[in-house]
Amino acid sequence: MYKLAKHIFIIFLLLSFGSKIFGQVPRPVYRRPPNYQQRVIIRQQGGINKVEEIREQYISKRLNLSADESQRFWPIFRRYEDAMKAIRVKKRLNNSKSQANGTEQIQKELFYESELVNTRKYYTDEFLKILPPEKVSEIFKSEREFTDELIKQLTERSEPVKPNP
Repeated sequence: MYKLAKHIFIIFLLLSFGSKIFGQVPRPVYRRPPNYQQRVIIRQQGGINKVEEIREQYISKRLNLSADESQRFWPIFRRYEDAMKAIRVKKRLNNSKSQANGTEQIQKELFYESELVNTRKYYTDEFLKILPPEKVSEIFKSEREFTDELIKQLTERSEPVKPNP
C-alpha cells in the first residue's frame, strides 16, 4: 500500500509540475534586420554595408592610393556617392507610377539628369585637387566596371540552373 501511494504521489507531481520541468526550451528572439532609416543612420555613423565595402576595396586596389591620398580621397568619395544616390532617389520617385505623366515630369527628369552631371563635374574637380588626372579617370572607369560585374553576378545568381539534356 505504501509503494502504491508513493507511485501515485510521483505521478501527481509529474502531472502538476512536469510541464515546467520538461517544458519546451525557450526559442531565441528573432531580430529583424534594420530598416532603411536605421541603415541610413548606421551609414551616417560611419558604418557601411558589404557591397559598399567591397566597392571601396575594388576601387582602392585599382587606384593604388598612397596613405596620404587614401586619407584625403575616401571622405570626398563617400560624399560624392551620397550626393549621387540622393539625386537618383529623387529621379526614381519622379518616374514612379504615382507621379502624373506630362510636361512637369519630363522637366524634372531633365533637371535630375543635369544635377547628376553637375555633381559629377563638381566632384571631379575635388578629386583633381588630391589625385592626378589618370587616377581620377580610373575612379569612374573602376566604378563602372564594378557596377557591371555586380549586375552580371546578380543576374547569374537569379537565373535558374537548367538541367543538361
